[in-house]
Amino acid sequence: MKVKNTLLKAVAQFGYKSAIKAGGAASQYGIHQAVEPKAVSEIRSK
Repeated sequence: MKVKNTLLKAVAQFGYKSAIKAGGAASQYGIHQAVEPKAVSEIRSK
């Protein structure tokens, strides 16, 4: 049971680090979520 928990934590840590690196790589190449226009946020708040 202890080995299983250790292995699962290691896999989760690896996935977390790779997700952070992937997010950074996407924004480096200009593929990122744009800022929401002000008009859209005003319409949504009504």
